[in-house]
Amino acid sequence: MLLGIGALALVGLGFLITYLVVERNHGSSSSPPPTTAAAPPTTAATTSRTSAAGMVPVPDLRGVQAARARSALSSVGLHPRETTVAAPGKPAGAVVAESPKPGAQVAKGSQVLISVARGAARPATTSATTTSASTTTASTTASTTTSASTSTSTSTATSTSGTTTTAAPPPHPQTATVPDVTGRTEAAAVQALGTAGVLPSLAFVPSNDPLGTVEAQAKQAGTTVPYHAHLQVNLSTGPGNKPSEQVPNVVGQQLHQAVASLNGANLRLIYLRYPVGVRTKAGTIVQQSPLGGASAPENAQVLVFVGAYTG
Repeated sequence: MLLGIGALALVGLGFLITYLVVERNHGSSSSPPPTTAAAPPTTAATTSRTSAAGMVPVPDLRGVQAARARSALSSVGLHPRETTVAAPGKPAGAVVAESPKPGAQVAKGSQVLISVARGAARPATTSATTTSASTTTASTTASTTTSASTSTSTSTATSTSGTTTTAAPPPHPQTATVPDVTGRTEAAAVQALGTAGVLPSLAFVPSNDPLGTVEAQAKQAGTTVPYHAHLQVNLSTGPGNKPSEQVPNVVGQQLHQAVASLNGANLRLIYLRYPVGVRTKAGTIVQQSPLGGASAPENAQVLVFVGAYTG
C-alpha cells in the first residue's frame, strides 16, 4: 500500500514538474516587439516658380518736355534713353517720337528711346525775375509779343525790367490758323497758340498724364479763326488726387504782384504779352485763364496776359 501511495505521489510530482516547465517556457517567451511604424520617406518637393516680368504700356510722351518724360518713364518702371533730333516747328526739349511706340506693352525695366527736339536758340530779353530764399530764376520771353514765360512755384517776385526801345509793331493779320497742340506741355501749347495769334482758354480735366499735358483742343489744327480769338484747351490734372485750389483774380495787378498772389494759392504763373493801346495798362495783367474763382489742381500753371503798350 505504501508502494502504491508512493507511486501516486511520483505521478503527481511528475505532472507538477511538467506544468511548471510549460508555464516557465510560456512566460519566458518574449512578447512580440512593439511595432514601430517607420515614418514614410519624406520627399521634399521644391517647386520653383518663375513669375513673368510685369508688363506695362509705354506712356504717350509726345510733346512733353524731356525732364518730365524721363520722370514719367521711371515712375512706371521703364528706363529712358534720350537722343536729340532736328524737329523744325517743335519746341526745344519736347519729345517728338518714342521707341517702342506709345501704348506698346513692354516688360518693366525695358529701355524706351525718346527723341527730343533740338530746336533753335531764340534771342530773349529778361522780363521778370522771381526770387526765393535759395534760388533765383529768370523768366524770359522771345522778342515777339506773344511768347510764354513761367514763374517758379514758391517765390516772392520782384520785377526788374529794363527800358527798351522797339519799333512800332506791324499791323496784325485779320485771321489766325489754329496749330496742333494736343499732347504738348502747357508752356509749349501756350507758346504755339500765342505765336499763331490764338488766345488759349485753359480748363483742367481728369487725366493720368503729367500735370498740364494738353488732352484736347476745341478746334482742329488748320482751322481758321479771327485773330486773337479764344480757343479752349483741356489740360491734364495729373496722376493722383491733388488738392484743388481756388484761382485768385489777378487782373489789374502788376506781374510781380500776380506771381505772389498765385504762389500764395499754391499755383504757378505763365504769361503771354498782349498788345494794349493805353500806356497805363502796360505791365499789368489784362486777362487770365482760368478765371478768378475757378478751380485748378495744386501747382498748376495759370495763364495771364500782360499788357504790352503798342502806342
